[in-house]
Amino acid sequence: MTTYAPPRDPLSKARRAWTQARRIAPARLSFSEPVLSLCFDDFPASAATIGAPLLERYGARGSFFASSSFAEGESGSGRCFGLPDLERLRNTGHEIGCHTFTHSDCARQDLFATLQDIARNRDALVAMGCEPPVSLAYPYGETSIPLKRALPKRLACARGITAGLNRGLTDLAHLRAYPLFGRGGIAGAMRALRQAARTKAWMIAFTHDVSTTPSPWGTHPDELEALIVMARQLGVTILPVRDALARGRA
Repeated sequence: MTTYAPPRDPLSKARRAWTQARRIAPARLSFSEPVLSLCFDDFPASAATIGAPLLERYGARGSFFASSSFAEGESGSGRCFGLPDLERLRNTGHEIGCHTFTHSDCARQDLFATLQDIARNRDALVAMGCEPPVSLAYPYGETSIPLKRALPKRLACARGITAGLNRGLTDLAHLRAYPLFGRGGIAGAMRALRQAARTKAWMIAFTHDVSTTPSPWGTHPDELEALIVMARQLGVTILPVRDALARGRA
């Protein structure tokens, strides 16, 4: 993950709010039980070596959104994933999802360039042995109305970083999610999980690295485990994004 931050001036904030609110790919989701999806963006190697085994300990699986250009490299969240990480995650039933290849701000990049970026990343993941990804996570949570309209038909959904639960009439081009980092991140996610349990909703939560000394975008293993344990206690099923979406549409 780079240290880039999307612009926060008033015009950018207004445009972001309009983009998030505009429902482009409406679908009605209904769940017989509450569902939690845990996402690891970019993703650092620690998400695979610490986060994934933690999920597996409780019989759960997660979604790992990869920017292929990060493979075998370094980022603000530490060492990035490598081919052995992808292989292990695939073999144990986790989802490998799609970012863009360059991890650029999709709201500030040309539409055609972004679609090429998504396709390039998808093809690179397939070349690394992955199944063609069906879920997209917007880098930095940033998108645009034209991009939401033009998302490739091969993608079942796209996820942002706007807080909220997914239930009832939902925009599949901008699923809502809660951070597991930052001030009040875990506490807010736990409140949302209780609400999801009460309303039989789909909650998505996201982080980056998993470490005892996490980056500003990462989560401590104890906090991640506490959320997983709470989900089990509340009767919330933990599924990757692709599987949760299939269940909600069924």
